[in-house]
Amino acid sequence: MDASPELCCLVCAIDLGTTYSGYAYAAKREYQYDPLNITVPNWFDPSPNTFSNKIPTTLLLDKDQSFVAFGCEAKNTYADLEKKGKNDDHIFIPQIDFIFQDTIEMV
Repeated sequence: MDASPELCCLVCAIDLGTTYSGYAYAAKREYQYDPLNITVPNWFDPSPNTFSNKIPTTLLLDKDQSFVAFGCEAKNTYADLEKKGKNDDHIFIPQIDFIFQDTIEMV
């Protein structure tokens, strides 16, 4: 059974902020009917044991600059690596939007 293009399309918003980031989405058909009927996912942050619709804009890479984690997971994983003295083989970027800002300014 083929899906109709109208049913597959989404309206999305991405907020890549300096400190926190988030996203929201809605099915196009639902958005056209009611623009306020959107889904904003919640992220779990185990350190304060809370949920939020924003996640820290942090990135953790390994020594080969390959993706390891994003957001709370990146922050918490790096903190654990630091406690164990094993963080030298990782790159922790606490505010990744500055990387994109430099790229955008170059275009």
